Amino acid sequence: MSGAPLAKSRVFPGTLSRGAHAVEVSAEIGIDASGELKFDFPPIPLSNQSKFILLEWDDKDKVVHFSFRAAAEDGTRFETDHLFFSSLCTTWDQASGARLMLSALCAMGILRFTLNEPMIKPVLRLRLRGFRSFDSLNAACPLGQLEMMGLREDKDDNEASGWLTIQANDPRSDPRSWRAASERLLDHIRCIMSLTGSAYLGAPVMEFIAGIESEVTVWSKIRQGTSALAIIHYMTQEAMFEAAVRSFFSPPIEAKHLFVAIEWFSMEATYNEVRLVNAMTALENLIDSNLGPDEALILPRAPFTRTRRVLLSVIRRCLARLPAEQAEDAARELNEKLAELNRRSLLRKLELLAARWKVPLDGIDPASLQLAKKARDKVVHRGQYYEDVKETDADLWIHVTVIREVVVRFLFTAIGYRGRYISHLGGYRDAAFPPTPAAPD
Repeated sequence: MSGAPLAKSRVFPGTLSRGAHAVEVSAEIGIDASGELKFDFPPIPLSNQSKFILLEWDDKDKVVHFSFRAAAEDGTRFETDHLFFSSLCTTWDQASGARLMLSALCAMGILRFTLNEPMIKPVLRLRLRGFRSFDSLNAACPLGQLEMMGLREDKDDNEASGWLTIQANDPRSDPRSWRAASERLLDHIRCIMSLTGSAYLGAPVMEFIAGIESEVTVWSKIRQGTSALAIIHYMTQEAMFEAAVRSFFSPPIEAKHLFVAIEWFSMEATYNEVRLVNAMTALENLIDSNLGPDEALILPRAPFTRTRRVLLSVIRRCLARLPAEQAEDAARELNEKLAELNRRSLLRKLELLAARWKVPLDGIDPASLQLAKKARDKVVHRGQYYEDVKETDADLWIHVTVIREVVVRFLFTAIGYRGRYISHLGGYRDAAFPPTPAAPD
């Protein structure tokens, strides 16, 4: 990682423990450019007090976590209950005896710094991976003043070079309650803004500043994903940022599991087969999460149960000529299939939800949706699409663009976005949402 560290390394003498066992050790700790905690433990003398590390560090069935609480010479404090060792070996020499050599990682840790000047209005800041912007994005909201910023030029997407910050409008008598509400707001904005680049934005570091203390929480995150299918250009993100803020306080639609759909849609993929599966999963998540159980059915449960009994009796009569055991097995399997008769098709459920949310589907042919679903089913059930494709069948990329376009329109409607975006439907182009009706000939 070539970027500047987010927090320079300091030496922290402290206590490493697990359960009833503890030993005094020191470690050099810092935060690198990607937002990961970095540890450098000097060799630890092997003794009766420290041998618990050697005996307990490795468990084949689970990750073994240790606690470490320490303070640096300048007053900075560190604490974690999620320290673990990726490797451990012993070394020995005549002068020092046996020693433990540790390589440590941390799932989550907290650094606390003392400020020279008090922060009168509390601040909450997320450090972001993979976010680009031409200029800072700013907004005012009931919780305070917001700013979001990323790098203009291409850099390592895994660097935590962007940030999303909110500062309260005035001093808070209870900064902790303000922090809880602001955390939910920033997480909402981060998720919505992941749509712009079609890559879920990681936030490995959160800093809370109030009074004379800065509390920095660091999580270990997987490497930041990237995408070549941005839907909002990084130079024109203002409208999306405003929609993200506005939809937190006054959502135009009470959409369920919206973030799950966005995460599927923004999941990193290098093959069109995976892109199609991800987009279709996002779409089905939105549909199934936001339609009621009865809306997904053609008939109410009670009437269909009666219909199902009649159908099953007809099936049994048709099977009467078969051997008894074979007829019974067939009747049992066909009875299970009968339940599917009452389930609406994906296309019909999509139409119902689109009508309720008023999602504009102009320019999207229902037949293309059916073909895209069949293409997804081939990928899921056979692992490939092109095995028996005819020359007249659409390229897989066409199916990807159709489903992604539908998902984008549902998501835009759910958050109340109005503005320009990048559409790949029918070719890469600049488009407006909601779509502008075509002028009559």
